[in-house]
Amino acid sequence: MYKFYMKNGTAQFYEHGVEIDGTVYGIQKDSDILRIKRRVVNDKFAETDDNFDMDTEIAKIQHTSITFKQPTSEQLSQIQSKTFDSMSDMKQYVQSVMNGELTQDEINAMLMLQIAELKAGVDGE
Repeated sequence: MYKFYMKNGTAQFYEHGVEIDGTVYGIQKDSDILRIKRRVVNDKFAETDDNFDMDTEIAKIQHTSITFKQPTSEQLSQIQSKTFDSMSDMKQYVQSVMNGELTQDEINAMLMLQIAELKAGVDGE
């Protein structure tokens, strides 16, 4: 499993993460764990009028540490050579590279090469 985020239009990969109640979160530093737990508690109590002690509720939350799969240097180079305007475009591109699928840019390049070869063959006769 890998997990990534957008920074300045490029994909950055998390090395580590935590799993809390079946949801996996990427973290950059250990202090992110507390921030995530605080958000989980806030979400849990957001629609209730009950008084609760944030520290007590945070202490109740158990997490499992996760090490994420990292892209190869070739995959990372290919992924980070491109910038994105939207997270959905980036997600689609990263998934295609990580799955070894041809990207739209690669398909377009192959088609342009074939067109050039066909044109050269026609012009050469």
